[in-house]
Amino acid sequence: MIESPHLAPIARTTLTDEIVKRLVGLILDQGLKPGDKLPSERELCARLSVGRSSLREAIKTMTALGVVEVAVGEGMFVGRGQSSILTKPLSWALLMGERSTRELIEARRVVEVELAGMAAERATEEEIATIAERLEAMRASLTDVDTYSRCDVEFHLAVARAGHNQVLHHVVDTLRQILRVWIVEVLLSYEDKTESFNQHVPIYEAIRARDVQAARAAMRAHLDSAGARLLDVALPADGSF
Repeated sequence: MIESPHLAPIARTTLTDEIVKRLVGLILDQGLKPGDKLPSERELCARLSVGRSSLREAIKTMTALGVVEVAVGEGMFVGRGQSSILTKPLSWALLMGERSTRELIEARRVVEVELAGMAAERATEEEIATIAERLEAMRASLTDVDTYSRCDVEFHLAVARAGHNQVLHHVVDTLRQILRVWIVEVLLSYEDKTESFNQHVPIYEAIRARDVQAARAAMRAHLDSAGARLLDVALPADGSF
């Protein structure tokens, strides 16, 4: 039996979030690897003193983030493969609360604003066409949050690739799963979903025009707006960004 403080009973406040934090902490502290088996639902409910519905809600969140995989009839395992945030160390802390949310917003601004400027300067015509395709895919999927969020991430990755800096591109790709969760949360906060789409258009137009400063400004404006909305959704008691 695994012995860990992460498996102590949980106080019944913000239960789902606390379960997620405990299980992520368990995985990290125990040095578990992708594919390693986790305790059963029954054992987790007993060790954490939580109900099955709360545990399953937490598992659903962790599955969406790629932290765990559930195999019917076999049990629950640490997430494996390219989609797992456990293969991407920069993403670990982003499940851990307010400070991490703010730091994610800052990190995106630092990295992606610079990459937008690099893309305006360095992108090939083919890469600019790819960015345009991703933008059009976003426009076509505004009524489907899941598809839109995937296309939105692909837009940002296309801009990052066009910046021709493999290290910075890898940083954006590393955060892929977390960015998609961010995008879904922010998109759901818009009454008119086209507002989100419209923030991406100036980024593409500036890159196509080879205007480095305009590309940076457009990306900065988009990330500032999205970051403020994310904090408003995730930390409503805290106020604006």
